[in-house]
Amino acid sequence: MTTKSQYLQKSYGFRWWLIRVLISVLVIMLVAFSYLLFVGSSAKSKLIEGNPAPGRLVDVGGYKMHINCMGEGSPTVIMEAGAGDFSVSWAAVQPTVSQTTRVCSYDRAGFGWSEPNVEQARTSQTMVQELETLLANANIDDQLVLVGHSFGGLNVRLFADRHLDRVAGVVLVDALHEDVSPEMQRINSEAQVALVEELRVVSVLQSIGLLALSPEEIPEQGLPSEAMAQYRAILATGSQLETMIAELSAIENSLTYARSLDLKHLDNIPVAVLTATHRNQPSLSEEQNKQMAKDWNKMQIAQSKLSSESYFVSTSKSGHYIQLEQPELVIRTINKLVTRARYKG
Repeated sequence: MTTKSQYLQKSYGFRWWLIRVLISVLVIMLVAFSYLLFVGSSAKSKLIEGNPAPGRLVDVGGYKMHINCMGEGSPTVIMEAGAGDFSVSWAAVQPTVSQTTRVCSYDRAGFGWSEPNVEQARTSQTMVQELETLLANANIDDQLVLVGHSFGGLNVRLFADRHLDRVAGVVLVDALHEDVSPEMQRINSEAQVALVEELRVVSVLQSIGLLALSPEEIPEQGLPSEAMAQYRAILATGSQLETMIAELSAIENSLTYARSLDLKHLDNIPVAVLTATHRNQPSLSEEQNKQMAKDWNKMQIAQSKLSSESYFVSTSKSGHYIQLEQPELVIRTINKLVTRARYKG
């Protein structure tokens, strides 16, 4: 027969046994997590070493930005990536354009190989100021043909508005316009909230090195092989994800700023508007996709009226990333504006 004293002793002993088991499990978990951090850190280092910046890092006032220039001649073509993207998104276009003139792709602060600018919000106003400083400090002072994809199209228009005297042409590749309809804004806001939450989760995985351990799991983006390897390396090691979240969260502020400037016309500066009609976002319903396509087309038509020397090209052969799916169209358009600038000069 078990006495009360014996029962208490057994209960007391069981509790200590359970505590020791829990402590042992926690120790094993901490050791395993520490090992994971170590292995992940080593994997990050290898990816960074194996994928150095293809261009140069330029000091822009306390941090450095990456700019990758190819070719020679003037005007210089400046290529601005879309939201969440960086210089490698132009990998199918830039090398061929470099056979005609100097062409530079760059990474906004915190993207690609550029260091983050933690002092400023990631709005278009800040980005344009950063680009101005980057071009000045990189000694790029000739005439420019500006090329912008998606959100990047808004940025190059803002830059052009401030520097009409040195802009020889603008190419808008399925570019965002500031006059977003209320319905499109609502749909975008819902999709953006979901995307930001996904990015926060992926950012945690990136911070502990899991993405670096298996970069091949990062989905294909339709990039050339070398550029795809660079894309995966950057996503798995740098500040890209955190900056993507900051940039996406500030897009409405960027649109508000652009609307406040009343960007209506670029005088007689040639403006080429390339837009894709073949788009379908899986996360949206059929009705939402139809609404988005309708509103997006209105924005593209509005942009085709930005200059007295504009032209509009609509293509059904590619989706939003025309520069990857139809690079020859983008190349041909850029070269046309370069040739025209030289003829006028």
